[in-house]
Amino acid sequence: MNILLCSVGRRPYLVTWFRDALAANGLEGRVIAADLDPLSPSRAFADEFLPAPPVADPGYRHWLGDLLSGRDISLAVSINDFELSEWSQLPPSPEWAPLVRLSADSQRLVEDKYVMSTTFLASGPPAPRTWLGGAVDAARAESRSAGKEPGFVVKGRFGSASRGLRFTDADGLAAAVASAVTEVTTRQGRPALEQDEINPHDLVIVQERINGTEFGLDVVNDLDGNFAAVLARRKIAMRAGETDRAETVPAERFHAVAERVAQAVGHVGSVDVDVMIDDADPDRVARVIDVNPRFGGGYPFSHLAGARVPHAYVAWAAGLPAPGEWLLSDAGVIGGKYVDAVAITGRCTSQHQNLEQRANSGGRGECPGQ
Repeated sequence: MNILLCSVGRRPYLVTWFRDALAANGLEGRVIAADLDPLSPSRAFADEFLPAPPVADPGYRHWLGDLLSGRDISLAVSINDFELSEWSQLPPSPEWAPLVRLSADSQRLVEDKYVMSTTFLASGPPAPRTWLGGAVDAARAESRSAGKEPGFVVKGRFGSASRGLRFTDADGLAAAVASAVTEVTTRQGRPALEQDEINPHDLVIVQERINGTEFGLDVVNDLDGNFAAVLARRKIAMRAGETDRAETVPAERFHAVAERVAQAVGHVGSVDVDVMIDDADPDRVARVIDVNPRFGGGYPFSHLAGARVPHAYVAWAAGLPAPGEWLLSDAGVIGGKYVDAVAITGRCTSQHQNLEQRANSGGRGECPGQ
């Protein structure tokens, strides 16, 4: 089985974990990495590295199709929001069968945080009340009518990596929205969305702020879309919009909300879900504040605690059984991310060569990916 990992640049651990997954399933194969950056750190870990064109490039689809067929790819995974948006627009056909992706409708649901929140509030998992950025007066009035001193979260409606994120009270809400609008409209939007047709203030959403504890969930479906498991972590610290330290917690308490997310989104593979629990809520209801249709920055903490979701991906793609323990993690494991470095080109030092041997690179005398 050959596996393609797209936009995996600064996450070489995924290359290693998918290589481990092949071995755990008794399969031979190659893990190929592709990234826009030709000097991506993942190049040093992959069996083959390929420079990728920008997703917005007119030749991107042709490049991807040639890669899938030319390298005989059986499973393709991306961790880039913009790329997954493009994948969701590709027609259903055998050519694109290896792609782990959402349908176009499901992708739009999770990309548009306003539509997602209002949909969840109407018929899905619990979510905080949400307004468009142009409805500041309504947000203030409805919050106060609920008997709460309003606190709000402002963020990009189609945002990624905490774009436009602001925390404010009622008095500062209008200014926070105006500031966030400036941030989210000065960057390129997602290729699949017609954001130019939307009022700039409605490119921002306003949510009621929940004062409590934030958790990250991996809601895992198999490749046929059947709910398989949930993994859970308590967030301790964030860095650049990504979980930087976390503690794994028992997942059973999140099983109901995870199943409702899986039903509402209808995804395949794993999606990254952020939930908040109000510390003053006696029912401890987990409210969904975001869904990312990919391996999120919090998954490594579950992997460190024993989960093996890449193993399950490979098993499902190969038509093999995935043992239940691959979709479980031990509670109480605290993990943290740190900075490391790897030689991308040139001859490796003995120290780096030993590192690569431990990463199952085969102990090559030269850096992989040259």
